[in-house]
Amino acid sequence: MSQVNKYTDRAAYASDTDRLSTQSAVSLIASDNEIIYDGVNIVVGKDAASVGDCAVYDKTAGAIRFVKGETLSAAQLPATLTPLAVVYARQGDKVLIVSLDSPTISLWAYSYEVALSDFDLAAGGTIVLKFADSIEKTITYTAGATLSDLAAAANAAFKTGEVNMSSVDRGGWSATADEAAGRIVLTSNGYSKSWTTIEAMSGATLTTRPDDTNYQAALTGLLLDEGQTVEYVRRKNGVNGTRAGMNSELFLQYYSANGTAPTSNVPLGSETIVNQASFEGSQFCAELRAAYADYASYLFGEHMAQYPSAYGAMLRDGRTNTAKIGRLRFTDIYGQSKPCYPAAAAALEYGVAVESTTTGLEAGSWWLPSVEELYLLLHDRVLTAGDVERDPVNRTLSRLGKATLLANSASCWTSCEGDIGSAFMSYRIEGVMFSYVKCISQYVRPVAAL
Repeated sequence: MSQVNKYTDRAAYASDTDRLSTQSAVSLIASDNEIIYDGVNIVVGKDAASVGDCAVYDKTAGAIRFVKGETLSAAQLPATLTPLAVVYARQGDKVLIVSLDSPTISLWAYSYEVALSDFDLAAGGTIVLKFADSIEKTITYTAGATLSDLAAAANAAFKTGEVNMSSVDRGGWSATADEAAGRIVLTSNGYSKSWTTIEAMSGATLTTRPDDTNYQAALTGLLLDEGQTVEYVRRKNGVNGTRAGMNSELFLQYYSANGTAPTSNVPLGSETIVNQASFEGSQFCAELRAAYADYASYLFGEHMAQYPSAYGAMLRDGRTNTAKIGRLRFTDIYGQSKPCYPAAAAALEYGVAVESTTTGLEAGSWWLPSVEELYLLLHDRVLTAGDVERDPVNRTLSRLGKATLLANSASCWTSCEGDIGSAFMSYRIEGVMFSYVKCISQYVRPVAAL
C-alpha cells in the first residue's frame, strides 16, 4: 500500500479534496472502523482479501496476492500481475476462490451404452428390443438401409407407443451409427435402473461394454456414509429434503408467484412453500402471518437452506468428494478410457498456468464445489448483467471480461451425491439447492481455496 489516510469520520473523508488525486491505497474511517480502498488496482495480502477481490500471481513478489475488486481496472493491470480467480467467500483464514474461465457443461455420471450388431442391412428386417423387463420396441428397416438409416429407425421407435423411451424418466435411449465397427450404439441417459435395462429379443446381437456399470443409476459407494442411501439439505425451519432455498433474489422471485396455494392449514415448520398471495390473504396461512411480518421474512426464515448447518449435505467436503471420484475411469463401448463422473473430472482437469511458475492452482488443485461451497458461491449473486456492479464477484468477472455467475443463467453441479440416481445442484429456475438426476448435463464451475 502506498499510503494510509486516517479520518475521524465519513465527513472528514468526503471533505479531503486531495485524497483522490493522490490515488491513496487505503483510507481508514475511525468512527466506524471502516476501510475504503481509493486507488486503482490496489494489491493486498491474503489477510486483507475479501469477497470480489481478484486473486493474482504477483511475478515481482513471487506469490499469490489480491487486487481489491472495487479498484480493479483490467486495462491498467500491470503485466506483472496475472489474474487467477475471484474470491467468493472467507472462512476464517481460508479464502475461497472460483475460476475465471467459462464453465464446462458435463453429465454428473457417464452415460450407459450397449451396441447392436449382426443385422442384415442388405435384406432388411426387424429388431425387437425389450426395456425394463416388459416394454418391447420394434425397429423395422428396409432392404439396402444404411447404418444411419437403422439408427434413425431406432430413434423413431423409441419415441413411439405408450412408453417414450427417449425421455429421461424412461431411460433416455438414443441410437447412433458406428460406421467403423458396422454396428449401432444405443446410449441411455436415465435415472432409474429398471428403465435402462435392455435385452435384444430378436433380429440383432446386443453387446455390453467391458464395464457394464450404469453410473447414472447407482451409488458411487464412496461419497455417502456406510449404509447411507439418501442425502438431504436442511431448511431453516428444520425440514430435511432434496430442495432448499439458495439464491435469495431468485428464490423470492420464483416462489412469490409459483408457491403453493394451500387448501388446508399450513403450520410453521411445514415442507410446503406457499405463494405470496396465499401468505398475505389465505385463511390457511394465519399461523405464518402471526410469526412473520411479510412474505420475504417467511420465505427466508422457513425455507432458505440452513447455513451454517450441522446436518446433511452441508457437511460434505468438495475437495475430498472430487478427489474420491474425479479420477475414476472405465472403458466405454468404443474401447476408449472415459471418466465415470465427468463433472468431477472436468473440475480436476481445470487449472491456471503461469509461465515458468508453479502457483499451486494448476490442474488437480481445483474441485467440484460441495453443497456448502455452491451455496456460498451463489447465495448473493445477481440475476442480470445490468446489476453486476452491486455484486462484487460478478463485478470482478465482468471487468476482466470473464464469464459471469448470474444466479439464473446456469444450473451448476456440486460434488455431493443425493441418492442412487441424483446429485445436488443449483437450480436456476427456482433459486434452490436441489438434488436432481445425474443423467443430465449442467455447468461445472471449479473452485479452490487459499
